[in-house]
Amino acid sequence: MKNHFRNTGCGLLVGFILLFLSSSYGEEGMWLPNAIPETIIQEMQAKGLELTLEELVNENGTGVVNAVVSLGGGTGSFVSPQGLIITNHHVAYGAVQRISTANQNYIESGFLARTPAAELPAHGYNAYVLLAIEEITPKVLKAVQPGMSPIERYKAIEKVSKEIIKQAEADKDVYCSVSDFFNGAQYYLMTYKRIKDMRIVYVPARAIGEFGGDIDNWMWPRHTGDFSFLRAYVAPDGKSAEYAKENVPYQHKSYLKIAAQGLQPGDFALIAGYPGNTQRYMTSFSIDLQQNYRLPWRIQTYDRWIKILEAASKNEPDATVKVIGSIKGLNNGMKYYQGLLDGFLKFNLLKQKQQIEEDFLAFLERDATANAKYSGVLPRLKTIIDEYKTFWLKNEVLNSLYRLRLLSNAALLYKWSLEKQKDDLERDPGYMNRRVPDLKEKLELAQKSLHPASEREVMRMLLKMAAKLPAEQRIQGLEAWLAEKDSLQLEKSIAQLLDQLYTRTRLTETEVRLKMFEMSHQELLQQDDAFIDLAQKLHPEKEASTERYQTYEGALSEIMPQWIDGLRYWKEGVLYPDANGTLRLNYGIVKGYSPRDAVNYYPFTTLKGVIEKDSGQAPFDVPQKLKVLYQKKDFGDYSDPQLQDVPVDLLTTNDSTGGNSGSPLMNGQGELVGVLFDGNYEAMSADYEFDVDLARSIHVDIRFVLFVADKVDQAQELLQELGIK
Repeated sequence: MKNHFRNTGCGLLVGFILLFLSSSYGEEGMWLPNAIPETIIQEMQAKGLELTLEELVNENGTGVVNAVVSLGGGTGSFVSPQGLIITNHHVAYGAVQRISTANQNYIESGFLARTPAAELPAHGYNAYVLLAIEEITPKVLKAVQPGMSPIERYKAIEKVSKEIIKQAEADKDVYCSVSDFFNGAQYYLMTYKRIKDMRIVYVPARAIGEFGGDIDNWMWPRHTGDFSFLRAYVAPDGKSAEYAKENVPYQHKSYLKIAAQGLQPGDFALIAGYPGNTQRYMTSFSIDLQQNYRLPWRIQTYDRWIKILEAASKNEPDATVKVIGSIKGLNNGMKYYQGLLDGFLKFNLLKQKQQIEEDFLAFLERDATANAKYSGVLPRLKTIIDEYKTFWLKNEVLNSLYRLRLLSNAALLYKWSLEKQKDDLERDPGYMNRRVPDLKEKLELAQKSLHPASEREVMRMLLKMAAKLPAEQRIQGLEAWLAEKDSLQLEKSIAQLLDQLYTRTRLTETEVRLKMFEMSHQELLQQDDAFIDLAQKLHPEKEASTERYQTYEGALSEIMPQWIDGLRYWKEGVLYPDANGTLRLNYGIVKGYSPRDAVNYYPFTTLKGVIEKDSGQAPFDVPQKLKVLYQKKDFGDYSDPQLQDVPVDLLTTNDSTGGNSGSPLMNGQGELVGVLFDGNYEAMSADYEFDVDLARSIHVDIRFVLFVADKVDQAQELLQELGIK
């Protein structure tokens, strides 16, 4: 299939936002590669970009940005013609956890394959190579008819999206998705080559790749070697294929070359990646929902969840390996939510948004045309959010229960037994034929991180939360165990339910789960499995909850584009779209920041700082080999002449968010100088309101990556493949 990037020019312009920002706007904005405004290209070139737009990204797939791939929640980039991909240690963490055991813990020791034959499967990992972007706004919105209810609108868009995807994928070796922009004003069809055979090549030891752990997470100064290498494989004929010994490395048209020199303060810096989610057009009503409802609940719940997992797996090495990924994810989420909440309060974001809305309403009073078009927008948005507040807590508790692997697998099996009876296009999008291999893989991979004892205790906590839900948000499928009981009766009833669930189930066995997947609906119900029975009881409740949320989304998809268009009209500017998991470009410069009075952070950390943090205990336990190298000042060619030390991490002003993890940091020539892995705690709220003076992206310096590979792990074969002599 010919690679192409095209924009049919329909809908809102994808461009630069002028709202509430300073005139130095380059650092803010996540640009679609097919819709970068000429002004942004010119500004990048004025700041240090030495490439043309064609050299950055092109329809032939040979631009430097064409080397960037999605890893499904993270980003990577090709760095050799043999399918070698660099990304973060924490992005590859799940793959490493799945090949680890208590006796062979690759998370702790790291892993290095010196030959292709030694590379291990990265279970559950895929690489998505972007082939084409096509705007399909007219096709999608044609399905929306005047007078549709919010849920009808949602279902109509979902149905036409499924039809478009099915047609686009028919008889082709591609994977497609439909992405909405500006909360439903624009729609794009994204076409990828999905590479299913991913293998682990090199991951440093935890004491380097996760140095500082959750204590340093989101913080600066940072001293983490957050990098790893994977390799993409395809069938001998070049088509996507599941893991097989005869598969060969994928040879992409573009790969990044390693820069001969690192960056210095003030240097131009370019990133490209797949940022997950920003919400910079959010109203005060939504900020209130986050600040006063969802964030406090999630922070408190995740904290309790982590403590339960840690206690339940303590002194049990095999259990520790199985739950470590969950603990890491929960810790990351909890700190993110706490940072968001702190940022909202510190910058009084709620009041800022309220002031914007007051000014907007004042503008409408002065402009009759705008008033006629936009006067009802804010009241309608308030009504939508107020309605969501009536069921948000039930949604949170239900969704948390469905994160537990045994219930999640039971729910998958139960729903699949119903969905398989429907025509493909009538099914839930996640249960269409194209997703069947993914569903089976989920059932298989569950075993790698399944620890029933710890999950049982988390379920106990969540059931107690469900018992405290207000009357109008009760989960009916659980009421037989939770309703109208005093505290002692409730404890006893929950204990009985848990005993029943965890003694009368065979979902702890991979083979059983896969066998159940092939059963009919009636055959599944005849298995007398307690978790399947619970999934059946909860199914109507979960479906109703999902439909209510879809109604909420459908309502927002109609009114939010009007709000954004009203902002554009008011400020006479064009807009950039929020992050939504699609490929974006952004530029900035290497620069420190001042988080508070009399504190100024330099944009580089060094090996000296790693040694200074050494405590001998995780997460600040520096490997002995690294200490010896520092004592001998054995830095090789990786020392920075200005720092007179090996640079470890660096800061830039690039605009990034979750999903950008693993994004390549490039210099003005498009050469790799680092790998993005984090943002700074003080600017967590940048997902909602970007502050160019405070928001920073944190990267591991490529010189530290090479230093560790060379001097610590003697990965000479890898260095040779990277073109390092």
